[in-house]
Amino acid sequence: MIGAIILVNIAADIPSNLIEKYNIFTIQVPVEFPDTNEELLYPSEITYDEFLKRIHTSKKAPKPIQPSMKYFVSTFKHLEEEGYEDIFIINMTSRGTGIVNTVRASIIQYHKQGGKSKFHQYDSKEGSFGVGILAIKAAKLLKEGKNFKEIISLLNDFKSKELRTTFTFESLKYLQRSGRIGLIKFVMGSLLNIYPCLEGTQDGGINSFNQAKSYEEAVEAIVTQAYNSMKHFENLGCYIVSGNAEKGSTLAKQILTKQFPKVNFYGIIPMSCITYSFTGPGSVIVVMFKDFEH
Repeated sequence: MIGAIILVNIAADIPSNLIEKYNIFTIQVPVEFPDTNEELLYPSEITYDEFLKRIHTSKKAPKPIQPSMKYFVSTFKHLEEEGYEDIFIINMTSRGTGIVNTVRASIIQYHKQGGKSKFHQYDSKEGSFGVGILAIKAAKLLKEGKNFKEIISLLNDFKSKELRTTFTFESLKYLQRSGRIGLIKFVMGSLLNIYPCLEGTQDGGINSFNQAKSYEEAVEAIVTQAYNSMKHFENLGCYIVSGNAEKGSTLAKQILTKQFPKVNFYGIIPMSCITYSFTGPGSVIVVMFKDFEH
């Protein structure tokens, strides 16, 4: 066997050049389309552009569903056949989902069927590129020869002390439609034209730190909040994730590069349709971290 590989969900939003550089394997996600009773695997069976078109025209909202045990087992067998002895799985946040248990059950089933690869699981307690930057960090540590116990310890330090994600949305409609916020909060927020300013918490939750009166104010608030929480580090890196948000992501980049020019800005990443289905157009995520060469 040829060693170890990092495995993450496609919704980790890792740029293709870094997936290739660090040999990261991405799990595809099925999306359910209630209007047509279809279940399509993203991105192999439906493209990003096709998904955008359908989510805005469907009467019933398309929604991602958890990959099946059968799919996970098949993936594990494929990686074993490719020669990987160790599979390090960095999960999306387990808060409010059963993904960790599903993966664990899939591993048991894989071994019952004679699978030989060994597994290491890590709950990122993050979403989108918050997971992605943790996966890149893990892959770099793996390349440096760190063992899995060391990697998990260093990831814990990175997550708790050296990483901050903040985000906002142009509309609350998609959060309400996906069940992420209640109808009353949605109605009140819409009536008051409130734009949420949110940040990820250490336990995988979401904290509201402000409510802006305009989209532009919300974008500025999330950039400033991310920087202020990390400015004690001498070197900072930052990515911006855009959910069909050219206006918001461009504004976030302008604010970042003009107000905080010492931060190393690595680029704007398009958001996967998995995250987008919950957040909708105009979604902007700022991922700020203690910088490291990658």
